[in-house]
Amino acid sequence: MTSIIIGDVHGSTYWKEIVNEHPDCRYIFLGDYLDPYEAVDDKALLENLQDIIRFKKAHPNEVVLLLGNHDLHYFVEESILCTRFNYALAPDISEIFRTNYRLFQFAYQVDNCLFTHAGVIHSWFIEDFKGDITKNIADQLNNPAPEQIEALFQCGFYRGGKANAVGGIFWADIHELHEPLQGYTQIVGHNRVNDILDCTENSGRIIFCDCLFNKQFLKIEI
Repeated sequence: MTSIIIGDVHGSTYWKEIVNEHPDCRYIFLGDYLDPYEAVDDKALLENLQDIIRFKKAHPNEVVLLLGNHDLHYFVEESILCTRFNYALAPDISEIFRTNYRLFQFAYQVDNCLFTHAGVIHSWFIEDFKGDITKNIADQLNNPAPEQIEALFQCGFYRGGKANAVGGIFWADIHELHEPLQGYTQIVGHNRVNDILDCTENSGRIIFCDCLFNKQFLKIEI
């Protein structure tokens, strides 16, 4: 199936043009729907998020909505507060996410192709998250045991965390992803790139797609 991968939205409505120009596809959003870099009217920002949710409800099997760090800090206590947090809109945003949380997920997987907001570092998955590499990765990330939750929201050194820490699936930095999950092709956002960046590192492939601001997106067959 043709899949359209849409990187960090951050208030942009360009995703609508992409959808209109590429009908009858699977659409995978990599998260960060809020906290724009440029000024966006608060009403327009909320409406864009609600339009994305309506799009998911209208096409529940064709639209995948992942969560990013700039979404989680509005409604998840364990999440770290990010830059550009909108204090004025926070109550409204929190209510939208809490009402529609079942429409969102942490990870998505098709065979050995794994989608998360920021990426999975191999050592993080084994040593910090304590995952099982022999089982479905997305299922484990979407359904963490209580003792795994802290690792999910872990922030590494490159994003302001502890010196010896690496980021979890919402915070992994491009400088930490020289060791991506082995044996998988990962498709991620979070790290801004001017165009789609495809890297192969240590038996793992990772494709960076946070370039919607440049009107760039990924089209693949999976």
